[in-house]
Amino acid sequence: SDVSHELRTPISVIISQSEHGLEHINSKERTEKSFKVILEESKKMSRLISQLLTLSRIDRGHQKLNIENINLSELIDVVVENQRIEAEKKNISIITEIASDIYMEGDELMLMRFFINLISNAISYNRENGHVKIGLSRKKDRIIGKISDTGIGISNENIDKIWTRFFQVDSSRTTDSSGLGLSMVKWIAEAHNGTISVISELGKGTLFTFEFPSVFKL
Repeated sequence: SDVSHELRTPISVIISQSEHGLEHINSKERTEKSFKVILEESKKMSRLISQLLTLSRIDRGHQKLNIENINLSELIDVVVENQRIEAEKKNISIITEIASDIYMEGDELMLMRFFINLISNAISYNRENGHVKIGLSRKKDRIIGKISDTGIGISNENIDKIWTRFFQVDSSRTTDSSGLGLSMVKWIAEAHNGTISVISELGKGTLFTFEFPSVFKL
């Protein structure tokens, strides 16, 4: 039911925009606008399906990690630069305090998804002219990271629900979120023998804190 609901909206938009484009086939401006909308909605569907396939493999115990030595500092920098475009659209500044050359053993693609989900959420649920702070440091044999925002926050009654699949803090808010991101974030953290926690204040913002072992072994 949740999957059907999430797919129904982009499919409806794609159908309506296709019909609109066909009705105005001789108008380059209108058909170009329709194609752009269709492309964006198709990308949303592609991301959703990719997440669903990953979650399906996780549920069956078939999702394996490709472990390698990763420079986590550089990986976060790459994700941040990719997310700056979306942040700039809302005049949101991204502030980083990332210690250099922090390494860990992990799955690079999964860890990249981990940070993309956390940072994109911090942008999506933030307020205009807000900011996102990202920190990464090492303390003895632990890697400690923090991602905070100045967004809408999460109420006490919902704070434990955010890890549940398809749960959205504000379902009326227009975002690309399907409510799958944080459930994947939690699994990725635990799959790397790590932890993630959250504290939040409604209307003021949210802070996610995660820890990974600096030397990770399966």
